Amino acid sequence: MVDWKAVWEEVKSWFSNVGKELETEVGPFIQQFASEVGQAVLVAAEKACAIFMAQALSGAEKKAGAYDVIVKDLESQGITAASSLINSSIEVVVAKLKS
Repeated sequence: MVDWKAVWEEVKSWFSNVGKELETEVGPFIQQFASEVGQAVLVAAEKACAIFMAQALSGAEKKAGAYDVIVKDLESQGITAASSLINSSIEVVVAKLKS
């Protein structure tokens, strides 16, 4: 599993040379995955996306299916996450699986 806190520290270090404005734009996106909830959402997204990536469905159908599976997985753990975090997690995992 990716250590998002370490990634965030590396990004901050790198962006300190690029400028505060860029760090301000990218930082919140990365920081959302550094929390315990963010980590749980990523794990759930990895499982859900693995299920739907190989299915013969449209992209919208795959995303909707993965979203529902993630929400149910998180609910079973007593975790509530913002839809933006779930959607971001799906995008990150899909990009990772495609690379």
